[in-house]
Amino acid sequence: MKGPISLVLLLLYLTTLPVVASQSPSQAEDFRLKDVYGKDFALSDFRGKVVLLEFFASWCSPCKPEMAELKEIRTTYPQEQLTIISVSFDPSMDTDDVLRSLAANVSADWILARDTVGASDKYGVSIAPTIFLIDRSGGIRYSHAGLTRSKILTPEINQLLSEAPQPATPKVTGYGDLTPAFLLIGIIVVAAGLALLLRKQRRRKSQKLRRQR
Repeated sequence: MKGPISLVLLLLYLTTLPVVASQSPSQAEDFRLKDVYGKDFALSDFRGKVVLLEFFASWCSPCKPEMAELKEIRTTYPQEQLTIISVSFDPSMDTDDVLRSLAANVSADWILARDTVGASDKYGVSIAPTIFLIDRSGGIRYSHAGLTRSKILTPEINQLLSEAPQPATPKVTGYGDLTPAFLLIGIIVVAAGLALLLRKQRRRKSQKLRRQR
């Protein structure tokens, strides 16, 4: 009796356990594009470096002052420290010629590209400009929608630069990660076994009483 009852109680307890999982930033979706000079690159090419990824459009009003903010960021952090990638999410309007002209006007010496693969959709971009700061392990650590001043970005970049790359760790789960349906099936099975055991015990008692008579 004690064994089945204890097992039922244990299964009930397991359904209340929380999932125990490592808390880590969401990984940046990889994509491959050509920059405005025809050079192929992928976001994953810069794994191990801190990346500032911007989605913008040349006709976007706040995107123009954002370019000036990024220019200030580039002055503070050279290419060896920080990779900056500006991707136009309107490739039909922003041709390579348009973006090359823009780069020349603002003296942008970082990667500019047209989003011809729907990368902005993967990142859920709905406001221009939108900036993502990605750590050396490829995790999105900070995001900003709308015009973001360099004084906001600088301390965040400093934080990421101060960190060493973290190896990917497998998700560690507890019993709480098991689906409630699976646990319910287990409870039903044990309950059925317990009912069968009680029936057998009653039958034995009944047979014993008959023999005594």
